[in-house]
Amino acid sequence: MAADDNNNDNAVVFLIAAIRPVKAGAGKFIDRMRAQNPNVHVQAVDAQAVFGRDHAEGVLHIALEAYRRGVMIAGKVETEILLRAACTDQIADALKKAGLKDGRPGCVIAFSDDKKAIEELGSYLEKVAGLDDDDGAILPTPEKRKKLAKEHGIKNEGRLLESLLEKAAILVKG
Repeated sequence: MAADDNNNDNAVVFLIAAIRPVKAGAGKFIDRMRAQNPNVHVQAVDAQAVFGRDHAEGVLHIALEAYRRGVMIAGKVETEILLRAACTDQIADALKKAGLKDGRPGCVIAFSDDKKAIEELGSYLEKVAGLDDDDGAILPTPEKRKKLAKEHGIKNEGRLLESLLEKAAILVKG
């Protein structure tokens, strides 16, 4: 569930977790999650927008690199993650394409320099949201491949993951 990003001296611990459907109030769920875990940067997206764990990790790494370089599209890194996951520079479009939705499984993407805080978030999610232990909601299924390829105008479905991450990486502030 959690892993270290040791690409630089400032080690970042992150968590990618598939969660069961949020019954109602997806926005409030995210707000509560952030309030309960103040030392963690947290974003939650619709599981249908995530083409596997590698996609979620790639989006996180791209957002963190944009932050490190000072080239973020958004004012907050949590919003940057959402924009990059949706491959758009428009927040309203990102919420429509990839925002966590009521009644649908989600994917929590979180990071911190505090490993204990990430572990506490994992425990919190287990109690409050219920973790999808096998990551089934974010698996790169053939159905999801077709849906995301069509939504993002990607012709070569065989390179979908690479194409999604490339689209996420080349976004620039307008």
